Amino acid sequence: MIAEPESRFTQPREDCPHPEYWTSTDGDSTECEVTELVGAFVRALQPEFCVETGAAWGNTTHAIAEALLRNGHGRLESLEIEPDRIAHVEQRCEGLPVEVVGLSSLEYVPPLPVDFAWFDSLCDYRHIEFRRYLAMMHSRTVVGFHDTGPHHAVRAFIEPLVTEGLLAPLLYLPTPRGVAFARVLGGGL
Repeated sequence: MIAEPESRFTQPREDCPHPEYWTSTDGDSTECEVTELVGAFVRALQPEFCVETGAAWGNTTHAIAEALLRNGHGRLESLEIEPDRIAHVEQRCEGLPVEVVGLSSLEYVPPLPVDFAWFDSLCDYRHIEFRRYLAMMHSRTVVGFHDTGPHHAVRAFIEPLVTEGLLAPLLYLPTPRGVAFARVLGGGL
């Protein structure tokens, strides 16, 4: 897939007046530059087990798995329910430490403690997924939420998680679609 200016998918707004500075392969995938940032988090944090919800076409899946490979340890389970996308991501990530799980994120149960999670499924599910996986998270777990810009509902859904003391926001970034990274405070492990 060829990356195009993000302005094709996202309109300018006050907190991100130049979406054309970013790129994306389509309207569902994470901006390429944000995908690189997610990969950098995985390189820096050295997680053993990662979870991604919503693989789409595997851009961020590949970045996470490639970072794990470079780290020399760790694995990723990426959730996707669309069969054509699953096949594409599996082919794209062949040989990398990732398993594409063809299961709804609302049915999935992490088999191991989650060290890093990337939430990028349906916007309305992300806070539900976080709560569902919280029992398998710990005080070192870092999570990322895509689509936290003001034109998406995700930020409104994750703010209560902060109020409840479950997350300490690390940062909200004014990217075209918006992204937030936080550390888990109220994990189950």
